[in-house]
Amino acid sequence: MRLWDFAKVRGGAIPISDTISNTLGLMEGNQLYSVLFRYEQEGSKSFELIVSAFGPDSYRNLSHVTIHMRDVPGALAQAARFLSDRGVNVLNSVSLSVISDLGMVWKILVDLGFGGELDLIEEDFSALVKGADPSVDKLDHVEVQRSDVGRIFTRGSSFPGGHGGKVEQRRAGPDPLTDGCYRLPEGFHEVIGDVEGSTVMMVADPDNWILTVTFLRKEARLVRMSFSIPDSPGSIHRVADCMASMGINLLSVFTKVQVYHQRMVLEAVADISGCDDPGSVTGRISASLEGMDGSYVMMESSSIEL
Repeated sequence: MRLWDFAKVRGGAIPISDTISNTLGLMEGNQLYSVLFRYEQEGSKSFELIVSAFGPDSYRNLSHVTIHMRDVPGALAQAARFLSDRGVNVLNSVSLSVISDLGMVWKILVDLGFGGELDLIEEDFSALVKGADPSVDKLDHVEVQRSDVGRIFTRGSSFPGGHGGKVEQRRAGPDPLTDGCYRLPEGFHEVIGDVEGSTVMMVADPDNWILTVTFLRKEARLVRMSFSIPDSPGSIHRVADCMASMGINLLSVFTKVQVYHQRMVLEAVADISGCDDPGSVTGRISASLEGMDGSYVMMESSSIEL
């Protein structure tokens, strides 16, 4: 699933697209909390911004509950009653009919508050099933896992290797989501400097309901590319290596099989600002693809204007 997008910082604010906001349940007026990290590695420096609608006071109470149930009327109501009887407060959630008329899954971010106990939820469900309790006769399985939100806000969403380092710089919030934009707190500007007009990459984490924002170089020149390539070992390597040889920096990659063991689609967003001749990139890649064994075709190459 492609859960990323790009935007420009304008007026000190980051516009959040409908794709990202709908995925994370972000609505106008949401109060958002954020933390800013600085990454340094091999002489390079970058910043990562983590944004969430849940504040530090709730981290220790947040957990994931996944309930598998029959796809019949009353199943979701039964699941909700099971949680409410145990003092579990449902926050963000999504349900999906996996097999129509047979099974569905409800994935939930919950607040255990002071009444719920994580370890007892699965035990309670198992005991009710063994006793053939009618209050759970439409439910099949319950899984509970502590949320990663607290860890991500403490350590960041990525873990650089090598000799790099990562340092938390600032925390802020709650700050409102206004006109579909998240305005950077003043304290963040003191750390990251002038980012007006900079391109940012936003990645949604629907499991933890978190938005990660990374700041790209102001001179970044983004291009969207799409390829039809063989569905065979080495195909992705050949295309990626071709672009690497030209100084193209891949920012996001999405692949999808069209015909198993025959064809697949590779889509990428890349920064071509580091190329020696950005204007000739499309032609050079196409020429390189023609020399590869098998059918490699560039289907699209277009500039991303933000």
